[in-house]
Amino acid sequence: MKTRLAFALVWLAAVGCVHEQARQDGTGGSGGSSSSGGAGSMSKSGGVSGSGGRAGGSGGAEDGGASQSEAGPSASGGSTGSGGGRPSGGGSTGSGGHPESAGDAGATDGPFKDTADAAGLDDADSIDTPPHDAGDAAAEAGPAPDAGTPDVGTPDVGPADASPPEAGTSGDPKAAASVLDGFAIVKPCPASFRPSGNANDGTTCEETADTENQHITKQFGGDSSVTYNVKLRIAGVSERYWYEGGTLDTTSKLFYTGGLPTIHGPAPNTNLRPGQGACKIHPPDTDSQYKLPFTVPMEIRPSDGCYNGFNIFAMTVSSPKQSYYLNYTTDFDNVDRQPHKTYMADYTVTIPIAGQATVQFFTIDGDHHQVANNGSLKVSNVKTAQPFTGNFLELTVVDVTRAN
Repeated sequence: MKTRLAFALVWLAAVGCVHEQARQDGTGGSGGSSSSGGAGSMSKSGGVSGSGGRAGGSGGAEDGGASQSEAGPSASGGSTGSGGGRPSGGGSTGSGGHPESAGDAGATDGPFKDTADAAGLDDADSIDTPPHDAGDAAAEAGPAPDAGTPDVGTPDVGPADASPPEAGTSGDPKAAASVLDGFAIVKPCPASFRPSGNANDGTTCEETADTENQHITKQFGGDSSVTYNVKLRIAGVSERYWYEGGTLDTTSKLFYTGGLPTIHGPAPNTNLRPGQGACKIHPPDTDSQYKLPFTVPMEIRPSDGCYNGFNIFAMTVSSPKQSYYLNYTTDFDNVDRQPHKTYMADYTVTIPIAGQATVQFFTIDGDHHQVANNGSLKVSNVKTAQPFTGNFLELTVVDVTRAN
């Protein structure tokens, strides 16, 4: 009996030494999780394999050894990368530890993530957490950001306007009339024409089919819901014409609103037939030589169909709908028509034009020649080269304001 008791005491002492040695090996030896071992990886048999042990200085469970639940982390031998649990005074720096700093949780090689530092644990085993499932990671991280493009949100700008931008809709109302600024109706004399220099000789020059009768269309800009008051300077050298049934601008005495061209005016031309006197062309659109290439709108067509061979300069606006004439006169030759001469014009007038309105210009002659500028009439501050030997009227936009 005594022998058995003594044997038992020796066995217990031996076991105690073994456990003490194991504890020392687990905290200060080289059995921690290193870059080549650490927590190790789960073996197919359920044990933890590797060279750095969880419960012993020599490593994890043997092949076919205890399962993870049986060989769980011991109180003295954690699986941190620096050699077990981190003491409160600083982690151990075993041979398998992370080289960057003492007390660091060590490398996280293998499929487990060491969260001891993140959890703020001292004098305790590290907490091994399994890797996240790819779906969980995506759910936690949220949708991936758009590569290279900062997401600043989409401003609420209402439905997109698929229609093309309206020309000249900038903040400056004057931009709406830009198509009229510097525009000129030009009727040149042939290059071979040489003016006499005599201001009173009434010299004429021949006209060509492409310039005698003209129709030019311009698209006004601006906002289609706005009407603009457009102040124009109209300057040039031209013949003049009679118009009746409209309103004369009392300042310029040249700009005429509404009405129609006429061969009567102050002259007693009441019984002329086509081809007689001032009704010598009846009308230009039936002329066999220079037939009109366009239809004359009713708002500027002479009611009697007579054209007396002098230049008509007309302008029409689609909205507010109106017709205008640029070269009115009451002068006549005391016989049946205007004087055979050219005049210089330079005046300003203001007219209403709605945004996006169509503006049309017409010049109609009919006898294939015009009174020329003999070279003595020159207009300043225009784009048309001076002196201009034929007839021209040039527009300059002086000012534009919103009428509504």
